[in-house]
Amino acid sequence: MANQTGNYYGDVYQWNRTVSTDGRDTQTEYYLPNWTDLVLAGLFTTLIIVTIVGNTLVIAAVITTRRLRSVTNCFVSSLAAADLLVGLAVMPPAVLLQLTGGTWELGEVLCDSWVSLDVLLCTASILSLCAISIDRYLAVTQPLIYSRRRRSKRLAGLMIVAVWVLAGAITSPPLLGCFPRATNRDSKKCSYNMDSSYVIFSAMGSFFLPLLVMLYVYGRISCVIASRHRNLEATESENAQPRRNVLIERAKSIRVRRTECVTSTVTCDRPSDDAEPPSSRKKSGIVRSHQQSSINRVARETKTAGTLAVVVGGFVACWLPFFILYLATPFVPVDPPDVLMPALTWLGWINSAINPFIYAFYSADFRLAFWRLTCRKCFKTRTNMDRGNRKLPAPANWKKDTSRT
Repeated sequence: MANQTGNYYGDVYQWNRTVSTDGRDTQTEYYLPNWTDLVLAGLFTTLIIVTIVGNTLVIAAVITTRRLRSVTNCFVSSLAAADLLVGLAVMPPAVLLQLTGGTWELGEVLCDSWVSLDVLLCTASILSLCAISIDRYLAVTQPLIYSRRRRSKRLAGLMIVAVWVLAGAITSPPLLGCFPRATNRDSKKCSYNMDSSYVIFSAMGSFFLPLLVMLYVYGRISCVIASRHRNLEATESENAQPRRNVLIERAKSIRVRRTECVTSTVTCDRPSDDAEPPSSRKKSGIVRSHQQSSINRVARETKTAGTLAVVVGGFVACWLPFFILYLATPFVPVDPPDVLMPALTWLGWINSAINPFIYAFYSADFRLAFWRLTCRKCFKTRTNMDRGNRKLPAPANWKKDTSRT
């Protein structure tokens, strides 16, 4: 058997030629990544690191910070867990695919497992965002009922379980043989199941229905907050005019009494009649306290709506292009470019990397927890090392001179 090996650098393939004794020859091609593949692999690796570190910090912050152990942050932890697993189990094989020119070298079983994990974890991440929207909607529209701690925690637990069960239900049909793959598919290509029925089923369950729920919920939250803003402004305007009239009348009566006191022989030491009764002061204090609590609640809900708007906006920007292409591919006679589907897939995975930064930007509690978990510990370690390496000066040995010159 004779062997012949050659390199052709005009293309990106290296081939090894093996000639057998009976005259037949086989040729094996190996993909040589070019500089574009290496740069993209480096960028994708950086994105993986950011995804893992950011979502790990979110989970650690919720676990170690008592102030962050709220019902809403239970959903945030579920979202961070799904995004963390995307960074650990889904993104790295995609980097390997980038370096091998899209050729899958790990076998059909691992291909099916990787695709199933991708669908499961990305669906769980999207449904967790939907659950966060529903949680905020209930907290804004039904604050008295939803503020009961035990009931709200039980409901949060049931919603989180429902998120992962629904994600599993959307992922499992191809594994159970309900939507089999094409029998003549290329074993060196690892892609999604493009059966038209499954594409419609998974796209609706993983993206489009959660998107409709989030848009509806955000619209309702915005309407409720706008209505409360209007009611609060109307209440303040109604209370401002009588209060202004009372102050004007009180100022007039004070000027009149001061004039009488000057012309009268009676001192001003006796209690004045214009003092506000204690019951009136107590009532006005209660009204002011109620108004201040209403203002604080509306401000808090407005901030929540702003955070939710950024979360929904980032979700739509990252995932909408991918799901439009995914839903249209089985029904379009022309195949899309090979680079388009991986590019839009990475765009969707970027959503798993930016979610921790959205919550850190809008939440002072998360920012403080991140600082405590990262920079503060690093500064403490460096300070302790500096103190340990710093040499203390030797104590001076002074003698008292008692001699006289």
